[in-house]
Amino acid sequence: VFSAFLLVPVLKGLGAEARPVMQGLRDRGLFVLMPTLAILTILSGARLMWIVSGGFSSGYVATTPGATYAASAVAAALAFVLAVAVSRPNGARIAALAAELARAGNDASRSEIAARLATARRRGGWIQLALTVLLLGSAAGMSVARYLG
Repeated sequence: VFSAFLLVPVLKGLGAEARPVMQGLRDRGLFVLMPTLAILTILSGARLMWIVSGGFSSGYVATTPGATYAASAVAAALAFVLAVAVSRPNGARIAALAAELARAGNDASRSEIAARLATARRRGGWIQLALTVLLLGSAAGMSVARYLG
């Protein structure tokens, strides 16, 4: 939510001035920290699900709370895969294109690079929206699952 509604819009508004911010975040380890925290969160959730469900019992998953927890876990895992496999490479592509645009020598190449950059940024926006929906849905499901059924 922070990234989708605060960080990305601010960075978009900064344009080329966003490069030092992103470099600072990279230097501080954000792009290692976030996936590490995501993995630890998913593993702790899996452990809790194992305990509550009696070893991932199909009988538990067939209940409304169990199915809600399971669907929420799938949404969180899908968000992680989408972030690592699609969003992260797209972010690296955006950074590379922005650097290439800054070095571009003539208007024709700048125009072509800017078009590719705009496409990558649009794709990033859609990916960010999908991640936000998956993670909010996951958190909402996990928050209410125990009260269902």
